[in-house]
Amino acid sequence: MCFSSQASFVAGAAIIACSGLTIRLALQMGERFLPLASFPLFFGIQQLSEGFLWVSIDNPSANPSSAAALTFLFFAYFFWPFWVPLSAASIESNRRHRLIFQGICGIGFCLGLLLYLPVLLSPENLDIGLVHHSIQYENIETYPSEITRNFARVFYALVICVPLVGSSDKGLRGFGYLIVVSVALGFFFASHAFTSIWCFVAAGLSAYIYFVLKFHYWEVDRLGGPAKG
Repeated sequence: MCFSSQASFVAGAAIIACSGLTIRLALQMGERFLPLASFPLFFGIQQLSEGFLWVSIDNPSANPSSAAALTFLFFAYFFWPFWVPLSAASIESNRRHRLIFQGICGIGFCLGLLLYLPVLLSPENLDIGLVHHSIQYENIETYPSEITRNFARVFYALVICVPLVGSSDKGLRGFGYLIVVSVALGFFFASHAFTSIWCFVAAGLSAYIYFVLKFHYWEVDRLGGPAKG
């Protein structure tokens, strides 16, 4: 699969445009839907940042932009591990599930700090390169061996996927199954640049959030009250 600055910019702009629809629906239904509705917005910003990174990589007279890389990795390493379970907890109708997702949110926050702080504090240790037309992010302090890299990826995937597939909301579970498939395919076919490729695919999948919210909107309209998951 071949990526480029154009692909990242187009994907980012399209997903941000989609966020206008999702956020509008969330504002009509209640603020508890806003964290979930903001997925396309934040994924879009993340893709735009990688687009700027591609521009710097494509310029042979310049070094890869550390600011663009740090912005992209802020979302990949730190933001998503706590924002995804937080969003699932916000719309969860089952109290027990909600408490579990809130606990996973705390775990994700700590995981995000462990992954992102070494990059933020020592960006000079971040090695950025192209492998099979995709951007590879390497940091020996974060992943000193292949074993630690794979363990971190599996733990990261669990933090992201469990609140989605474990949700009482049917629509969110459907989104979760799509994310699980994307993670599995990334592990097996894109391990050389998993962070970049998976985030690109997940950004596209985030458009599905519109249908999750639209279902709730129809339920509100049909029942004349808060939608149930």
